Amino acid sequence: MNNDEYFNIERPRDNLTHVYSREVIIDYVNQLVADGTPFTFALVDIDNFKYVNDTYGHIAGDKILKTVSNRLVKLIGSIGTVARYGGDEFILVFPRLIDYDAVWTTCRSIMMFMNNFEIAEFEGLFVTLTIGLARFPENAQTYDEIFETADKALYRGKMKGRNCFIIYLPEKHAHIDLKNSNSKSISSMQLHVHVFNMLTAGPSLGEGVSALFNYFSSYLMIDHLCIQTLPDNPDGGNKIYFEKTHELSRNQSFLPINLMQLDDAVDKAMGIFYTNNVSHLADAGKQELLEEYKTQQIQSACTVEVSISGCIYGILRAESTSVRIWQRGDLDILVTTAKTLAILLHERNLTLKDL
Repeated sequence: MNNDEYFNIERPRDNLTHVYSREVIIDYVNQLVADGTPFTFALVDIDNFKYVNDTYGHIAGDKILKTVSNRLVKLIGSIGTVARYGGDEFILVFPRLIDYDAVWTTCRSIMMFMNNFEIAEFEGLFVTLTIGLARFPENAQTYDEIFETADKALYRGKMKGRNCFIIYLPEKHAHIDLKNSNSKSISSMQLHVHVFNMLTAGPSLGEGVSALFNYFSSYLMIDHLCIQTLPDNPDGGNKIYFEKTHELSRNQSFLPINLMQLDDAVDKAMGIFYTNNVSHLADAGKQELLEEYKTQQIQSACTVEVSISGCIYGILRAESTSVRIWQRGDLDILVTTAKTLAILLHERNLTLKDL
C-alpha cells in the first residue's frame, strides 16, 4: 500500500496545523503493518517547546507548530506523510523507504531545511528539532513496537543534546529504558520551583543536591554533572563534589578541569560560560583547556559559578560527550541551581565540604 491508496479519501486533520490527526496516522501504520509494506517511522520533537510557551506565550507556540508542520509538508511532499501526534510531537511515515543510507540522506535533508530557522514574528526565536526513527519490519512487527523503538532513538537524540536525528540500531539503542525517560514534561516555572523544593525540603542540603543532579541527569539528559572547587578554595582546590554521570555517557570517568582558564570567558554578571562545541576554544586561544576537554571526550560544556557576594564556593559543571545545543531553558535552570545553592550555603554558614 502507498500513500495514494490510503489517502484517496479525505481523512481527519489536526485542527491547528491541518496535517493528519494522531488517529489517522496510527490507523495508516497499522494498515501498512497488516499489508507487510516496509516503511520508516519517525518521531519528531520540537526542542524545548514548553519553555518557548512559557517565555513567549501560546501565540508563539501555536505559530511554531503551524510553521513546523507547513515546512515538513512542503519538504516531504509525496514521499511520506506528516501527522501531529500531540503537543509538540509529529510523526512522519515513509512507505517503502527502509535502506539505511537512503533514510539517513532523507533525514539529513529534513534537518538542513528544518533546523535553526527563525520565527519571523518573534525576533530571536529559533526552532530546532530532534528526530528518532525506526524501520518496519527490521526493527519491529507492530505499531506499538515501532513507536517504542523510534522513541528510544528520539531519547538518544535528546541525550546527545537535541538538534539531531537518530536512526534506531538495536546494538546501540535496545537497552534504553524508557520508563525513566518519558516522565511528564513540566513548565519552566514548575522546574524552577522543583529546584528550590529539592534543595530545601530534604533532610540535608547535600542529599538535596545529589537528588537534584540525579533528576537533571535524566530530565535534561546531561552526560556529566558535578560541582568542582577552584584551586584557591580553602577546603581544597580542584575537588569534585556531587558527581553524576549518565549511564549512556561515552565517558564514565570524568576528572577535574583547570577552570581558571575560563576566567576571562565567563559572563561576569551571571557567572556562566557555555559552548556548544569545545573546538571553538581553539579560536579563543584556549588550546590547553580544549585538550583537557578532549581527553575526557567532552564536546559541549557549561559552567556556572556557585557564588554569592563575591564568594565562590565552587563551579557547577554540566557537560556532554556529544555536540549539544545549549538551550536557554537549560542555562536558566543551571543558573538557578547554582545561585540557590550558593544562597543556602551562605545562609547556613556551610561549605561544600560540610555537605
